[in-house]
Amino acid sequence: MTDTRGVFSLRSLRRKKLLGTWVDLDDVWIGDPAVRFSDGVQETPNTGYFGGGSTPSNTSLMDKVTYSSDTTVAVPGANLTAARYSLAATGNSTSGYFGAGGPSISLIDKVTYASDTTAAVPGANLTIARKELAATGNSDAGYFGGGSPGPKSTMDKVTYASDTTAAVPGANLTAARYRLAATGNSTAGYFGGGSGPLSTMDKVTYASDTTAAVPSANLTVPRDALAATGNSTHGYFGGGTFGLTSIMEKVTYASDTTAAVPGANLTVARGFITATGNSTHGYFGGGIPRTSLMDKVTYSSDTTAAVPGANLTVARNALAASSARANALPVTEPPAPTPTPQTALAPGPTPNTGYFGGGNFPRISSMDKVTYSTDTTAAVPGANLTVLRGYFAATSNSTAGYFGGGSPGPVTSMEKVTYASDTTAAVPGANLSAARYGLGATGNSNAGYFGGGGAGPLSTMDKVTYSSDTTVAVPGANLSVARYGVTATGNSTAGYFGGGSPGVGSPSGNVRVSLVDKVTYSSDTTAAVPGANLSLARYDMGATGNSTHGYFGGGFPGVSLFTPVSTMDKVTYSSDTTAAVPGANLTVARYILAATGNSTSGYFGGGIPNTSLMDKVTYSTDTTVAVPGANFSIARNALAASSARANGLPTTVLAPAPVIV
Repeated sequence: MTDTRGVFSLRSLRRKKLLGTWVDLDDVWIGDPAVRFSDGVQETPNTGYFGGGSTPSNTSLMDKVTYSSDTTVAVPGANLTAARYSLAATGNSTSGYFGAGGPSISLIDKVTYASDTTAAVPGANLTIARKELAATGNSDAGYFGGGSPGPKSTMDKVTYASDTTAAVPGANLTAARYRLAATGNSTAGYFGGGSGPLSTMDKVTYASDTTAAVPSANLTVPRDALAATGNSTHGYFGGGTFGLTSIMEKVTYASDTTAAVPGANLTVARGFITATGNSTHGYFGGGIPRTSLMDKVTYSSDTTAAVPGANLTVARNALAASSARANALPVTEPPAPTPTPQTALAPGPTPNTGYFGGGNFPRISSMDKVTYSTDTTAAVPGANLTVLRGYFAATSNSTAGYFGGGSPGPVTSMEKVTYASDTTAAVPGANLSAARYGLGATGNSNAGYFGGGGAGPLSTMDKVTYSSDTTVAVPGANLSVARYGVTATGNSTAGYFGGGSPGVGSPSGNVRVSLVDKVTYSSDTTAAVPGANLSLARYDMGATGNSTHGYFGGGFPGVSLFTPVSTMDKVTYSSDTTAAVPGANLTVARYILAATGNSTSGYFGGGIPNTSLMDKVTYSTDTTVAVPGANFSIARNALAASSARANGLPTTVLAPAPVIV
């Protein structure tokens, strides 16, 4: 056997065909993952930090926005050392400096991006206590100007190398003011607007620590309580009061001129807002009316759109923000890889994400992606279903999710979501053998099983073979009782189909069953397992699990109970037994929801009553909590979900990878 540097070495006792090549599997050693040579320099964080503000009480909360995914999470370790509002922030490529604020203090906190931690740096405290000021700067120093009570024109300079602050009177603002905003590039900072309201624009030249008014760059509309950010060529000043406004203005640094850019106006008029960004986009968050809203400005097109996944974790106003890539700060990117024509099998992690698609009402095709590590959700339009559908089912392997059946119709169509590219395409060869809705689905790494459904109801079991994207009926695996509203989960060896209703428009139409059927994948056979029956007869639940247990949550009992339930049942696969786990009950009773997860947690989302709510079940403790950051981008029910790590799927896989030097 060959030894491929940094990938793996194989010695033989057994052999298996992988990716078309026979390789030896016994006594396999998998070494460190493949890495390329690098200069050892850390990549500049592509994130923004939004801290402090009013909720309406003063807060020290710090939120972190990841620009690549437009998602936001709270980072408690980076919380400010003192709760405050109407503060200002700027920074360099490694740290953000959050200064002053109400009630009128001089405190400077330093946020270290690499560790998401914050510490007070008393040597950098401002020379006077104040609030309602503005800040910007370059790689060497930050400039904090203006403020109240006063108003004030004072400019303080924070030198990053020494974490010290000194007043620079030559850089004082030309007019004392507060509630202004500032941004700039590597050579100059621009301080605009302010109490009055004012349109005044002052330019601070960093090389000389001097400030001059630049009337040609004055704002086109006087206002205060606005926000600003920008890149190396332009600054963007948005929002503000008097009379809440959504207006966005663009300062061109080369000519010191300002113009309104209506296409970039904020999506909602607001003041007491803040902003930061990177070289391509600006992020404007929070504000009055008190909100968690995040708007994203695309500099290349001068357009703005709301990005709900990046909304602040708590609605607030009068906060401050910094970023390692705002205001033309230098950016270090990883050296470009140099792949060779050679490839080798290498272990790699499977996506640690879940996909929730489609649903009602109204019937939709949208796809939301849940990032488990941060408990955040964002819409991924490229993965939207190709047709509008609801009341369908989904399952997955480590690389793709399969979404099939549903209404209106019923239909037979199957769609495949490719996780690596967040794209969805119809796979007609994998269409179901019978049109249906209200079915259940689960599977393992090789195949997915879609069972039951209506109208009918049906007991039909279809098997989707992932390697060929084809589907065939497997009559030996048909459910023991025909039913719809059935839900399924399982592990690598068997699937469990639970609950449902055995009839529509018949004497049994309102009957719900607790029945659980077990599909054994190796033989494509199904049998009822009475010991695993649900604790409560019901249909239209959500279900997911890991390699040892399955969780069935929510549902609609009907007959004697005409409201949904929050009940969570836990199936132990080793003994084929089920027990209610009240500590894991959903936080809100609902039905026609969807669920998926990874090896440690299950995520139950949506449902009727129509909601965007996401609940997280922690398997180790059998407890459930709502995770608002993972709520859907739109309320919906009758949706379906898949994940590369649910139902005992492996967390790493061998795949061909280029040899990189």
